[in-house]
Amino acid sequence: MKLILNSDVKSLGRKGDIVNVAKGYARNYLLPKKLAIMATTSNLELAEKIQEKRKLQAQENSELADSITTALADANIVISQNSTDEGTLYAAISNEQIVEAIETFSGYKLEETQIDTKEQVKEIGLHTVTVVLGPDTQFDTTLEVVPETK
Repeated sequence: MKLILNSDVKSLGRKGDIVNVAKGYARNYLLPKKLAIMATTSNLELAEKIQEKRKLQAQENSELADSITTALADANIVISQNSTDEGTLYAAISNEQIVEAIETFSGYKLEETQIDTKEQVKEIGLHTVTVVLGPDTQFDTTLEVVPETK
C-alpha cells in the first residue's frame, strides 16, 4: 500500500516520504495514528512541496553549521571554576556551562546534547570538546578551565 508520511517514523522514513507498506501495517498502525495519509494525486503534490521545503531547510542548516564551525573551530572557550590548590575541580564542568560559555564567546546558542566530552572535565587546564551539529558535521574545540579568583 502506497502512503505519504505525515511525520518521521523510525526505520520507515521522514515526513513527506512516499513509502510502500503492508496493508495491515497501514490500516492498523500508520493511518489510525495519523502518521501517514493515502498517496492520492493531490497528496503526492503536497508530498513534493514538503520534500522541497525539507531540502531548503537542510541547506539553511548546513550554512548555519558552516558558520558555527568557522567561528568555533579554532576558538579557546574559557570557563572559571572553583578548585583545590592541586587543580581538581569541586564540581565537574557540565554541558550546560559549556553551552553558556560558547554562547558568550560566539553568540551561537547550542543544545546541551550537541556537546560531547570524552570524559567529565574535573581538572584545571585545556580539554578537547566535540561539538556535533549534525550527522556529518562535527568539530573539536578547546575548552580552557581556569581557577576562579577569590
